[in-house]
Amino acid sequence: MDNIPGPKPIFPVGNILDFFGNDIHKLLYNYALEYGDLMCFWLGGRPNLLINDPALIEQVLVTHRDDFYKNSPQKVAKPIMGGSLILSNGKDWEFKRKNHPFSAAGIETYFQKIIPVVRKTTREHLETLAKSYADKSVDLFDELTQLLFRIFGLTILGAEMDADLFSYYMNLLNEINSRLQQPFPLSLSPKFWSDRRKWFDFIDNRIRDRQSHSDEEAIDLLAYITSRNTSELSMEQLRDELSTSFTAGTRNVAIVVASVLYLCSRYPQTKQKLQSEIKEFVAKHGNNFELADINKLSYLDKVIKESLRLYPAVPLFIREVLPGKSVVLGGHSLPEKTQIFCCSWAFHRNPNHWENPDLFDPERFTTEPLPFHYFPFGGGPRACVGMYYTLTCTKILLITILAEYFVDVDPSCNFETKAFAATIVPRDGLPAKIKRAL
Repeated sequence: MDNIPGPKPIFPVGNILDFFGNDIHKLLYNYALEYGDLMCFWLGGRPNLLINDPALIEQVLVTHRDDFYKNSPQKVAKPIMGGSLILSNGKDWEFKRKNHPFSAAGIETYFQKIIPVVRKTTREHLETLAKSYADKSVDLFDELTQLLFRIFGLTILGAEMDADLFSYYMNLLNEINSRLQQPFPLSLSPKFWSDRRKWFDFIDNRIRDRQSHSDEEAIDLLAYITSRNTSELSMEQLRDELSTSFTAGTRNVAIVVASVLYLCSRYPQTKQKLQSEIKEFVAKHGNNFELADINKLSYLDKVIKESLRLYPAVPLFIREVLPGKSVVLGGHSLPEKTQIFCCSWAFHRNPNHWENPDLFDPERFTTEPLPFHYFPFGGGPRACVGMYYTLTCTKILLITILAEYFVDVDPSCNFETKAFAATIVPRDGLPAKIKRAL
């Protein structure tokens, strides 16, 4: 490791002091700019690599993926995510990926069914905001989180989600965030364990209800998979996957929608072009559009991709060299258990890989990016299993919002982000005024 560039470690803490007071995705961005495509930093006596070379990223995530496994954040997230796909490896991962609800055969039928529900729920929430707050500013990111929690409840579990359930969910997220910042993650709060039990009990009861009362007409994911009876997941495994859809997904969709609305407020020509495409689409299709119609909105697709380039909801992916294995990466021999960081935030903003990386320019996605230059959902077989659901919800929300409402983002908002529970969130929210379009 001595000939790999990086900051000089201090015995016995290594470079851990660099992380104090810094968000990890921003620190890794600075590391990448200073030290290049392959660099080493030390956490205590343990070496860690940050790779910023697309060929190395492809090696870790695809071509030699069997040399690596996902060890972080297993200890941190297991009390919240259980044995879900996101924390699994090897044959266990293969089984859960194959049987994951989002991997079900014919899942496109489900995505088509949820469109009117997502539209209706979005309208209801924004209408309430427009009437209740009038000319007052609201934290739109917080409102999007609450809206999407309800949407996830309706479209995944077939249930209305109340304030108590939202409180349990937020407590789980706060616990993940707290554990990520502890050297020895412990959960000592009785309220956390109580809320965790209530949250899991709620999902278990939804599963039992769907299993005993199959409904092929229902639009939710749980009904879709139980009515077809094709998944081999146990009840506990299914609960872990459904629960993780919330803890790993709700705020991810919120940050994508929020970043698009923020960037549109700063680039009015982009907003005007996007709204024109959406309004023309709505004028043609009304409320009776198909999933295939949504996916033909080429400029909306470019705007979302460019927003995800600048604000990837999950800013980094970590792999570890398998125990008992030695790996050669970039000409360097790595011992077992070496951690390797692939940071989409750092790579997507790197001027060596993207022209004018700080500029919001959706037209750059007129052509496909070079391989492994763009990976907001990870890459290879372990790419996010909920990617299509995330993008579908994002598009439906943006179509509804930009066609029917005025969103006036506070001019003082700079959308500074911070790390939270392995994702990014706006440090000061997204202050905005919401009005019904005439």
